[in-house]
Amino acid sequence: ERRREMVKLAKKCGEECKVTIRKFRHEALDMASAVESDGEASADDVDRAKKKAEETVQDAVKTVDTIISHKEKDILEV
Repeated sequence: ERRREMVKLAKKCGEECKVTIRKFRHEALDMASAVESDGEASADDVDRAKKKAEETVQDAVKTVDTIISHKEKDILEV
């Protein structure tokens, strides 16, 4: 039973990590939009930056999911 609680805690921490990652993605997209509106970068450069941010966030979320699944297996292993 204690192991199940530890798994829940690990999943909760994983979700908090994903929320933080998404928050930074939002900030990066806002920053890119601000740079474009200021005229400091072209629309193509901003689109590339936004796509790169999305790819980076997706990779990070996959990494967090992988770590949590491995940790869950480690916790439940006797």
